[in-house]
Amino acid sequence: MDTGAPPASAEAQQNVATINAATMQLRQPRAFLSAAMTDVRQAPAVGSVLFRASLRARHRRLWLGYAWLVLPGILFALIFTLIRANRLIIMPETLLPYPVFVLAGIYLWQSFIDALNMPLQQFTAHRHFLANNAVAHEAVLFAGLLDQLLNMAIRLGLLFVVAAIAGLTPMVSWLLLPLGAVLLVLFGFGLGLLVTPLGLLYDDVGRAIGLIAGFAIFLTPVFYAVPPYSLFWLNPVTPLLDGTRGWLAGVAIGWPFYLVGIIAAAIALLAWGQYRLARPHLLARAG
Repeated sequence: MDTGAPPASAEAQQNVATINAATMQLRQPRAFLSAAMTDVRQAPAVGSVLFRASLRARHRRLWLGYAWLVLPGILFALIFTLIRANRLIIMPETLLPYPVFVLAGIYLWQSFIDALNMPLQQFTAHRHFLANNAVAHEAVLFAGLLDQLLNMAIRLGLLFVVAAIAGLTPMVSWLLLPLGAVLLVLFGFGLGLLVTPLGLLYDDVGRAIGLIAGFAIFLTPVFYAVPPYSLFWLNPVTPLLDGTRGWLAGVAIGWPFYLVGIIAAAIALLAWGQYRLARPHLLARAG
């Protein structure tokens, strides 16, 4: 019997199928978690291969290599030291020598921003590879995180050298700096992964992240110290960045550092679950 209704388009049928796939995952949480844990266990093997391939490609394309990780921070430190020395901008006193203060702020901020951009960049670069191969998507994230941790380690290594040259006495608290830097990477990664599904559908998201990051650096104590009760502390990156940098001077950190660290871990976990639910639709759009 002819109902008179036009046949559904292929795109409409595809959308229904992907919505049903996400719905079925929600109805079977145990199976959802089991599949997720299986992918997590498989991710390191594939992710390590992708990471090594990325390193080889980077060395082929960049003559200066890892110098690009540290040069921006050095240039910013020199520029803002000159600005402060000539009193073009009046800045509060800092517990660290000002060049070290700025260099630490820039390197920690770069680690956060690089991690923020990483999920979208990784999935965009590997979109068709993931759509056409039965590979855990977490492998791409694992490769990206390895790259971020390597970059962070290089920056921290140079920071320790500069701090020693500036006359700072090494302290036990310096050993905690990698912990703070890892939390900044985790926070940036979680926020980036949270917007990745939308970013894979609309290029505007990636552009918006770059625009917001360009302004946010001036709302974060990268170049200047902030008073304890300043509105700048409403910026969630501030406790992590300022607390981590404070360990260079042996300053104890407060409870906001731990609170934001817990929130960072929660956001990363939530964003991962959200991405897995959105994955069927993203694969359909990528195909």
